[in-house]
Amino acid sequence: MVTLSSFFDFEFVSVGNFWYFFFIITSFALTWLSLALCHHYGKKFARIFILVLLWGNFALHFLKQFLPYWYNSWPYTLADSLGPNLCAILIVTAPFIFLFGNDYFKDYFFYIGLISGVAVHFYPTGTMDHASYPGGFFSNPNYYFAVIRFYFCHLVLIITSLLSVEQGFHKLNYKRLWAVPLIYALYLAGVSFNAILLGPILHHPSFPQDWIGADGVLNFNAKHASIANQSMNFGPQPFLDNIIRPLYRYFLPLGVYQIDGDYYFVPVLWQIPFIYLATLIAGPLMCLPFDYAHMKRDFLGFKQRRKLRKLSR
Repeated sequence: MVTLSSFFDFEFVSVGNFWYFFFIITSFALTWLSLALCHHYGKKFARIFILVLLWGNFALHFLKQFLPYWYNSWPYTLADSLGPNLCAILIVTAPFIFLFGNDYFKDYFFYIGLISGVAVHFYPTGTMDHASYPGGFFSNPNYYFAVIRFYFCHLVLIITSLLSVEQGFHKLNYKRLWAVPLIYALYLAGVSFNAILLGPILHHPSFPQDWIGADGVLNFNAKHASIANQSMNFGPQPFLDNIIRPLYRYFLPLGVYQIDGDYYFVPVLWQIPFIYLATLIAGPLMCLPFDYAHMKRDFLGFKQRRKLRKLSR
């Protein structure tokens, strides 16, 4: 049985302590303050504000290699400045999406930027590694600078994705939701490709080295370390596997298959049915505050057409 404690039983996560709630409350306050500032100073200020945050986040993604937490472990930590997860790739591409992206990619930036930015605050997999720093948050300055950077970069995703729509730089349309999982899959493929390359190239001890099996075929059955599977592109992490395991049989052979009674996962493809299901549920709810008039008009039109069809029978 899955309990709340088992759900949060993850090697690198400390949930429920003072700093956990401190960063959630602080991020909420800074998001509210950012919205208030942009409302007060107008759209021109908002555009500059968004771009400063996006480009600052972009630069920090690469410049963090010069902080002690990263350069003490070169060259392995170079993996962190490439594409180790969905948030990392979104941070690198977000400024270009905001400036030059089409409506579909800007939709993706809004939905995934907001969801992923919020999600890591409640399940902060990249922070508070008590196995390495048992003294807690202030036990090692190298570590707490890394923690602050982690929260900052995800907070920027929340603020900028929300402001881009709230300030009118992009208009959502619920009819484009079908494309969000496809772009998600494209990004996830980039994460997978990054991991497949980095193992042999960097000889990263936490990246599997056995991607190619003895038969020369990609070895999807390899036990992938969590650092190479941060976005669960190669299969679910243990805490999620315990929850969704009963659903696998409904998605065979859509990226999930069985060998000797155990489940295995085709990279990227295994997530697609789940992402479409999540988009079907969460997408309209997230879109509703910004596309309400459009959704209401279409709903009333649907009711009217349905009524006319009944009358014509």
